[in-house]
Formats: sequence, structure tokens, C-alpha cells
Amino acid sequence: MISIDIELNDKPGELLKILTPISKYKANIISIIHSREEKVGNRVPIRIVLDTDKETLKKIIEEIEKIAIVKKVDGEERDIYLDVVVIGHVVDTDIKDTIDRINNIGLVEDLDLIMPHPEKESSAMMRIILKKDKIKDIFELFEELEKEKNLLFIKSNIW
Repeated sequence: MISIDIELNDKPGELLKILTPISKYKANIISIIHSREEKVGNRVPIRIVLDTDKETLKKIIEEIEKIAIVKKVDGEERDIYLDVVVIGHVVDTDIKDTIDRINNIGLVEDLDLIMPHPEKESSAMMRIILKKDKIKDIFELFEELEKEKNLLFIKSNIW
């Protein structure tokens, strides 16, 4: 048996979305624990215990990760997700360079950019995926980029 800890958006139908790949690959669900009282922001922790083989588990995890955050598999920590807001002349200071440097440590998975006017400061919301042991490295890079490009990095959620 294998346990999977997931953080799921707290919206109707989200649980069904993560059960679909489990059903698709014919894994046997032993239990589901839905911990609404431990809700963090707009996410609800879910633990699913499955009876399946490792190869099938890998396929299931790949599909679940497209729609939810997999925190642990059999007690082993997965990647960390870090939400960051960047404020300043984000585009003018070469956003591609900023993203490339972040990607040397982790991976910018999502980027939302707001640029009200070319002469005004812009802002970007980034979701970065990284290994737990890279948190210190990414924070050091943020400090370096703040000084070098006159940007402000506001660290939000780590999950």
C-alpha cells in the first residue's frame, strides 16, 4: 500500500479530478482522508492510500500533478512550490534572464505579468518548483537580483 498526500483546490469537482487517473490505471483505493479542518488558503489536504505497483503509481502521480500538488508519496517529500511576487521594472530588466537564473535552481512553472504602462513599474507573480534543499539558494538569488536589477521579491506561499 502506498499513501499520497495531496493539496487540492477547495472547489467542487476537484476530488473527482484526482480520482480519475486512479480509476483510469485501475489502482485500488484503500482509503481517502479529506482534512477540511486543516485547510491552508484555498487548498485542502487529502491523503489517499492505494494498492498498486510502482510503475502504475508513477503514471498516476504524473497525471495528478497536472491538476493538484503532490506533497508526499509514501512519506517522502516531493518538490516545494513557492509563490513569489516580483515588483519593479520586471520586463525592462530582462525578464528572460531573471527566469533563466531562477530555472538554474528550480523551475518557473507559471508566470502572470502585469504591465500598466511601459514607463511605470510592472509586477509578476511566479510559481516556482524546487527541491527542498534549494530554498536557501533561491532566496540568495532573489537578494542578488534585487540589488542587481532593483527589483523587490515578495515571498508568499511555500507548500
